[in-house]
Amino acid sequence: MFEPILVFFIVLAVLVLAHEFGHFFAAKKYGVRVEEFGFGFPPRLFSFKKGETLYSFNLFPLGGFVKILGENGEDSDDPGNFASRPAFQKAVMLSAGVFFNLVLAVIIFSFVLWLGLPVDADDTMWKDKVEAAAITVVGVVKDSAAERAGIKLGDKMLGFGEIGQVQEFIKNNLGKDIIFEVERGSERITLPASLPSSEIEEGVVFGIAMARLGIVREPWYKAPLGGVRLTASAFWGTIKGLWRILGLLFSGNSVLGMVSGPVGIFSIVSTTLDFGAVFLLSLVAVLSVNLAVMNLLPLPALDGGRLLFLAIEKIRGRPIPQRTGGLAHAFGFAILILLMAVITYYDVKTGF
Repeated sequence: MFEPILVFFIVLAVLVLAHEFGHFFAAKKYGVRVEEFGFGFPPRLFSFKKGETLYSFNLFPLGGFVKILGENGEDSDDPGNFASRPAFQKAVMLSAGVFFNLVLAVIIFSFVLWLGLPVDADDTMWKDKVEAAAITVVGVVKDSAAERAGIKLGDKMLGFGEIGQVQEFIKNNLGKDIIFEVERGSERITLPASLPSSEIEEGVVFGIAMARLGIVREPWYKAPLGGVRLTASAFWGTIKGLWRILGLLFSGNSVLGMVSGPVGIFSIVSTTLDFGAVFLLSLVAVLSVNLAVMNLLPLPALDGGRLLFLAIEKIRGRPIPQRTGGLAHAFGFAILILLMAVITYYDVKTGF
């Protein structure tokens, strides 16, 4: 249990630090003073100061922040102040976190493509590029015949070319003792299994979810282009998924099962560990894209909300009152924390 927890916090740290480093880098580039670079949310556990910036580590490691001088509109005459900068520079500083999350995704996807990226072998995006396609176990139902037989996530079902063949084999042998040969890592393992008639009557067939997975590899000089393509595909896919969730919300439907908070993400990371490092790296890239898209939402307290306020200021020709902006962002932050708490409660209630 310790390993998944450690990996989860490493993944979280990479995502948060990449995002916040984007804001930090852009502010430093324009000569704007960064007062604090924090990992996690207060209360503060410990900190150290280097130059003009305080680097802090806080109790709740579910995010991070960069505190930039004047980001709320105060002391606009100081040349090292965010508020004194032209709108374009402000927009760059506000969007730099999103940009760095996308850059991180491109880097990881490129590296994984060079190593060998597991993909859906039937996806037309990878036509004629897939190697070693195999029926792979991607889910095992708890207390099922498959779990009792010892089948694990990532096992390759040998002797079958299509998922339908596995399903037909199981259907034709219901109530009998059956044998599966699987490839697990570099080993070939024979697993006897049986399906009691009581489970047949209850409608339980075997208890596995499968996908036809293969490997796509690109030479190092082509991998970056593939990384950009994968990042763009994940970005667009996240936007479409978010649009669907918003549509369900406005139609009065529940979407709690479609979104995950920290607990749900921990569960996904734990499961991905069973598939190996390449799957985990791919997950980090996808999460980085998700984080970029979420931060672009035009909601107070998010980067997108601050960009929206900046656009309003540009249109109005004068700044939004500091008190109004501060209250809006504080309210937005409170709503986000409440939403995270609700999603986390649902994740725990449903067993992740």
